[in-house]
Order: sequence, then C-alpha cells, then structure tokens
Amino acid sequence: MDTLREFSIPLKGLKAGEHQFEFQLNKEFLEALQDDQMIDADVVATVTMTKAAAMITFQVELSGTACVECDRCLDELEYPIEAEDTLYIKFSEEEYEFDGEVMWLNPAEEQINLADYLYETLLLALPYQRVHDNIEDCNPDMIGRFSIVSEEEFEQIAEPKEASLAAGQSGQTLAALKRSMEANEEEN
Repeated sequence: MDTLREFSIPLKGLKAGEHQFEFQLNKEFLEALQDDQMIDADVVATVTMTKAAAMITFQVELSGTACVECDRCLDELEYPIEAEDTLYIKFSEEEYEFDGEVMWLNPAEEQINLADYLYETLLLALPYQRVHDNIEDCNPDMIGRFSIVSEEEFEQIAEPKEASLAAGQSGQTLAALKRSMEANEEEN
C-alpha cells in the first residue's frame, strides 16, 4: 500500500491556480491494486490540477502501453494507451456518490489519492475485446486447440438446423410454446 501513497496530492497548502503532477503506472502499481486485468503497464499519467476556491479540476492524460492477455490465444498483447479525462472535485459536508465525473470531498480533507481513479481511466482506455489484430499473430498451438470440431462435422451439425428453419418448424415450435404458456395462465 505504500506504493499507492505516492498517488496522493495535497489539497491544503497549494495555492489557487495550476499545478502539474506526473505518475508512473507500471507493474508495481498494478500489483498494489491487485489487478488481474493487465500483465504490465508502462504508462505516464500527467495530471494538471486547477485549484479554485469552490472546486478543483484534474485534467488527466495517459500515454504509454499496457500488456494484457489476448482473449483469443492467451498470449501477451501490448496495446498503446492514449487517453484523456477530466475529474471535478467539489466540497460538501454531506456525502454524495462519485458519478464518474464529479467527486465530492469533505472540506476537511487534506489530500486526495488518485490511484483508483487513474487505474479506472487506464482500464477504460483498453478496448473491450483484446485480441491480436490478425489471427496469424496468435499462438498457433492455442488456436489449434479451438479447432475441436472439423469443418465437415460442423456442416453436419448446421445442416439439420438450417433445414428445420427453412421448413418453418421454428415458427411451429414457438406457436406450440405460446399455446402451452397460455394454457398454464388460464389454469392459474
């Protein structure tokens, strides 16, 4: 947890105006957050803090690379990271939920730790599906394991389904299901 302490920014003692901070998001950072989404990261987070009397704004820019597992072959895959986001800090004695854009803090808070926020921003910079651009770049042994059913076997499985759909049997099956459900409703 000491690793995450370096992601704290003091709120007291800083004058109004702009302040810039730079953080390294790397393997140590991911391990401290007990991440299981990424293998490694080499990302620089540049945070520009604009402090005003009633609100603080953090402009966050992430730049670098993140190493993840390919969803298709489980080999390592490196993704470029380029992301920008804005976090607004407002102060209130009442507790409010963080809505993803505005974070509410008690005016007595002396610092804010951005580790979780930076981690979430990094995760959101990754694509939903993480696969090599070309299947040829994937691990051939792993891709071979997915070929459990041969093309011929697949066609044999697909042909009866296609024939029943062409014959309109799916409509008959749905109609029978509907009649059964209606009969159950009448009984109850």
